[in-house]
Amino acid sequence: MNTHVTSEQIEFYRENGFLVIDDFLNGAELSSWQDAVDEAVAQFMKRDDTYHNQKGKDNYYKNVFVQCVNLWKTSEKIKQLILDPELGRLAADIAGTSGVRLYHDHAMVKQPWANPTNFHVDNPYDPFYSHQAIMFWIALDDTTVQNGCLYFLPGTHKTSNFEIGGILGQTGVGELFREYPEWAEIEPYAAEMKAGAGVFISGMVAHAAGPNMTTHPRRAFAMLFMPEDATFNGKKSALPDEVFAKLKTGDVLADDEHLPLVFSHSSNVSLT
Repeated sequence: MNTHVTSEQIEFYRENGFLVIDDFLNGAELSSWQDAVDEAVAQFMKRDDTYHNQKGKDNYYKNVFVQCVNLWKTSEKIKQLILDPELGRLAADIAGTSGVRLYHDHAMVKQPWANPTNFHVDNPYDPFYSHQAIMFWIALDDTTVQNGCLYFLPGTHKTSNFEIGGILGQTGVGELFREYPEWAEIEPYAAEMKAGAGVFISGMVAHAAGPNMTTHPRRAFAMLFMPEDATFNGKKSALPDEVFAKLKTGDVLADDEHLPLVFSHSSNVSLT
């Protein structure tokens, strides 16, 4: 893994709300990630709760992507890959926080002819509010304008708020502009990436993905990190039932079993 970033790259992230790292994985590393994710997704799809976080959604949303959450809990290979302290250190340094915990991971596969993903902001949906919330999204296939690459509205992390996240259903790719009409004037950045590249995404920046207008799936894998001192805001979101049941608003989200510490500058240790 290429876990070295320059001060200029960190400044780009702070200014724009995202940072593409073109050479994150080399050839052998990419193959390891692809194999691990493919295997974990296949196991996930065999379980009864295959579409557990898509149940009740309309048919349009079901055809945005296949999403498999918390694969690190069922795949030892995924666990070893994403709980790497060097990856956690990188996320913490870019986000500007003392350390990070893993909130959850998810594989996202845009199947052939999949619908676009509407513009949205992630952190308003999370069980914590933080301008240091950060996601790392890895392209497991080449991502292009044709097969559903990511789009960003640069700088929107500076004016977004914790109450408005956008809607991912059949409401129009720019429905979020009803809440932020000034954003409709921002030229989107199309993040086409080669397989093995990654992009750090602020939890407060508006982003979307195009449709997959090809006959091949577009695979991606993402990790959502929270600051190590993040506090519970009352939303269950993707928290496990057993974690949610114990929490009160304002509690520090420090459950080591379900929200593992990946890296902390204060102790320079992880729980891997």
